[in-house]
Amino acid sequence: MERKDFGYIIEGTRGYLHILFYGSHIVRFVYSDQKEAPPSTMAVIQTPKKAVASSEHDILKTEKLSINVDRETLSVRISDQYDHTISEDLSIAFNEKRIEKKRLWEIGIYGNGEKYSWLNQLGVKTSNYNSDVLRHATIHNPMVEQMHTAIPFYIGVAPGQAYGIYLDNSYRTSFDFAASNREKISFQAEGGFLDYYFIYGPTVDEVIKNYSFLTGTPPMPRKKFLGYHQSRYSYETEDELLAVAESLIKHKIPCDVLYVDIAYMDAYKVFTISEKRYKNFKATLQKLKSMGFAVVVIVNPGVKVERGYHVYEEGRQKGYFVTKPGGDIYQGEVWPKPAVFPDFLRSEVRQWWGGLHRELLAQGVDAIWNDMNEPADFTQKSATLPEDTVHRSDDGKEVSHAEVHNIYGLLQTRATRGALETIEPNKRAFVLTRAGFAGTQRYAALWTGDNASVWEHMECSIPMVTNLGLSGLAFTGADVGGYQGDCSGELLVRWTQLGAFLPYFRNHSEIGTVRQEPWEFNDEVLDITREYIRLRYCLLTYWYNLMRESTLTGVPAVRPLLYHHQDDLKTYNINDQFLFGEGVMVCPVLRPGVNHRMVYLPSGLWHDYWTGETHVGGRYITRETPLDILPLYIKAGTILPHDRLISAPGYEQTGGAIDMHCYAGDNGFYRLYIDDGVTNNYLQGEYSELEFFLEDDPVQPLVKEKITKKGFPIPEINYKIHLKDCR
Repeated sequence: MERKDFGYIIEGTRGYLHILFYGSHIVRFVYSDQKEAPPSTMAVIQTPKKAVASSEHDILKTEKLSINVDRETLSVRISDQYDHTISEDLSIAFNEKRIEKKRLWEIGIYGNGEKYSWLNQLGVKTSNYNSDVLRHATIHNPMVEQMHTAIPFYIGVAPGQAYGIYLDNSYRTSFDFAASNREKISFQAEGGFLDYYFIYGPTVDEVIKNYSFLTGTPPMPRKKFLGYHQSRYSYETEDELLAVAESLIKHKIPCDVLYVDIAYMDAYKVFTISEKRYKNFKATLQKLKSMGFAVVVIVNPGVKVERGYHVYEEGRQKGYFVTKPGGDIYQGEVWPKPAVFPDFLRSEVRQWWGGLHRELLAQGVDAIWNDMNEPADFTQKSATLPEDTVHRSDDGKEVSHAEVHNIYGLLQTRATRGALETIEPNKRAFVLTRAGFAGTQRYAALWTGDNASVWEHMECSIPMVTNLGLSGLAFTGADVGGYQGDCSGELLVRWTQLGAFLPYFRNHSEIGTVRQEPWEFNDEVLDITREYIRLRYCLLTYWYNLMRESTLTGVPAVRPLLYHHQDDLKTYNINDQFLFGEGVMVCPVLRPGVNHRMVYLPSGLWHDYWTGETHVGGRYITRETPLDILPLYIKAGTILPHDRLISAPGYEQTGGAIDMHCYAGDNGFYRLYIDDGVTNNYLQGEYSELEFFLEDDPVQPLVKEKITKKGFPIPEINYKIHLKDCR
């Protein structure tokens, strides 16, 4: 065992094990045939730390962990500070880049990115390779292992214990969470190195914060992008887009963001505008802006092969596209036919691509939507570029698409965000992506792709979004109403109720399906969807503060119940409820015709948001659920800010006072953050923070307020106390 500056190297019979320390809770293990550890992928933003661990009789110790290494096999056993084993290797296959670990005490497995599965993935076998899903299946379903996003990170959980393992490998990876053998958990990669980070808790919260320290946190969002988004593939003309905006205002539906899909382009050529469909593009966007709307346009990576088309010509002449092994430019097909693909692995290409956005922003575009960036290729059975196509690194090294594939979407969002921040440096950028990898949270929000207008997809969006949150991606959501197929009025109501409590809130549907804007059904559907969209805006300051917490720590805004109730085994497999922050529990209705549902209340005292009734937790209750009711429960001690919504279109019409709703039955604390919601001036101290303390009392609870920083105007603050009335 040889000590290095940042860790240790141990030589075994088949190669080397590098052990590097990134703090007392984070340890990197790399198995290779080289005496120098390979570099991390771009997902990791931290570097190892000096003098974190000591060696004693072949045992490495940090403040929190002990690591026992078998010098021959290089297998490791990791124990906590109380000598409880928390990870133990069974076998290591160097050539196959595969490791088997003993399943010790894990009752739940969570995270693992975007998966069409239940929340707890114990007993699941899956793989990670970004895919244009509908090229492999007619509809998202549990048999599809490879979704649009690959995040090789999971969390093992039991009462009192939690750890995370991040496999830092961009090749195709696979995981077996005790599916093949109940006593084993294994993972492997198809190329590169067996290179993983062990991240200790012992709480889920600490694992998430440490993983976010390693891979980054989401940037502060522009506040209006936490509002309601309206979209369709496609609003075919500028007149149709304006009509949608006018209908939103006419029906008094708050909305901040409108989307323009591929119809705005000239013959699907990126960075062009159709003179036929959007002949007054700049004037249209200016008018929409005056009405209060931001406009997002789609920018896909596929570049049409066409002589004289400036993007293709410049990229071809400068060698910016992915090539075949022999050096010729690879041609595939997406919406443009044929198409070539930018080599985003090179910083020069990313900078060039980013610069192409300048004219779109000059026209009035507010934000960018990156789609089809797995990358999709309609000419291949795999629906993506062949694995032997060639990218080139900044130092000229050839890199196969097999290695780049899973990070291709991440690289495009990096280019896009970099461009928006360069062109408009004091306006917070918004980028939406379909494909991603670990670290994507630093650049983009993510949606779960082309779902369908079926109740099962609405139901599955809860574990999908919460597991994405447990994988570092806090700003996520699913298309409300479903993308494929025809949505019903009842489904739209229930999905809007749910969507109002997920971070990314967009109604989006496919060409050829029934229109599913809220006014397209009947008055009842319109009234209820409007009220829940309005509720979203009433809670916008709360949303903004939760996303601020995500920016600071990586903690997601929406969380499975087990996140704050890790000692309650009943929460480990609850897929149809979730927490909105720590103190608000959301219990959607996920089946048609249902007028009541069972709700599990964890320990504590819970207030019914609608009726004011209070319930003692640690038990199940039944709640009536007429169409206009989404059950919401607020935990005693919660302080919940409410904005006063003045009128449509959106967040700019929330103004004046903030009402702090304080729920009695326990002591409480809340920190309120306020800034302009648009610029980066907060980085220069232009923000205010207030702290609120709820002192519980059976007769008259007391709320105290303290201003801890005043760098931005503080609105009028009012209080409403919700007293307890146990049932």
